[in-house]
Amino acid sequence: MDRRELLQLGAAAAATTAFAPKALAQTPGVPAGWKNSLNAYSRTMHWVRTPEEVAQVCHEIGNTTIDLTVRAASQGSAAGHVLPEKVKTDLAPFVNGLKRNGITVQMIGMDVVDVTTPYVEDMLDAASSLGIHHSWWRGIPFPADMSYPKQLDALRPKVDALEKLYAKYQFKACLHPGGDFTRILDLCRPHDPRYIAIQYDTGNFGEFNQGNLANQIREGGPYIGGFVFKDSVIDHLTPEQQAAAAAARGAGRAAPAGAAPAGAGAAPARGGRGGRAGGGGSPNGWSSRQVQVGTGILNLPEICQALKDIDFKGPIENQPEWPELGGANTGQDKLTIPRAEVIRLLKQDYVTVSTPLAAAGVI
Repeated sequence: MDRRELLQLGAAAAATTAFAPKALAQTPGVPAGWKNSLNAYSRTMHWVRTPEEVAQVCHEIGNTTIDLTVRAASQGSAAGHVLPEKVKTDLAPFVNGLKRNGITVQMIGMDVVDVTTPYVEDMLDAASSLGIHHSWWRGIPFPADMSYPKQLDALRPKVDALEKLYAKYQFKACLHPGGDFTRILDLCRPHDPRYIAIQYDTGNFGEFNQGNLANQIREGGPYIGGFVFKDSVIDHLTPEQQAAAAAARGAGRAAPAGAAPAGAGAAPARGGRGGRAGGGGSPNGWSSRQVQVGTGILNLPEICQALKDIDFKGPIENQPEWPELGGANTGQDKLTIPRAEVIRLLKQDYVTVSTPLAAAGVI
């Protein structure tokens, strides 16, 4: 090969590189020295109230890190481990109490909608001073009476304001989703992923095609700021079962035995706070419901490999909401089944998810 051919080859290679997709970078906005782990979700531990008790439960499950609830009581759930109005005085003692007992808080589960959310700045200030830099973001409802482009335009000023507030405290708002992935990613993309991101929830997005789910993770890339594992199955209900489930919902009670699975055919709940794995039931009786992770549709190795492919760094957790957890699934402060059984089930979830995460090199 002569010099001219070599130069031509080099120019062609440079041109190809210029138009090639960029390698997906590590999730931006994580603190120096961050190490991925599988968090406990403290909503499943509202039945213990002190940091020492919470830490003990974490150790029994296998967790060394946690997503700590900073919430008022609502939607059938007991109050979080710290109340928003008391965050200035109560967060540091709780976080430091966990730390003394070997548990690190990686995220705070708070119900932020926008900058007008009560106590939002108090929560960010208190948490950032403790080295916590990830929080839930409940998101902003898309106005239904507008076209899609106008919806994004209408929401943009609110997200701009939230981004500025989170940048002030070097915090990442992780949108806990309700709705479809594409529009949520479109909402986040014009913003800095150090401050505005998505807490990808395998249940709330309701993506039953696991290849599509893995591709969404790769497409989201740096905007995947946190990750939640939930599993689900699809059930087919007879007309009689649908009617019984509808009647039970209308009366505010559990469906009769054999009538419908827990949550089947119900309207979607807010992400992370209900028992749903997907949307409402279809007219011909098909519906989804959440089940223990590893017993439903999730392809855990494929999902974990997708996280590895984007070099994901951020909070990861299980959010079990299936009814067999005896009240822990809905954040109750009292259990209806033995404590040992709750620990056994949560530990089973921990092992089921942490094993493929470790095999893929994500944790």
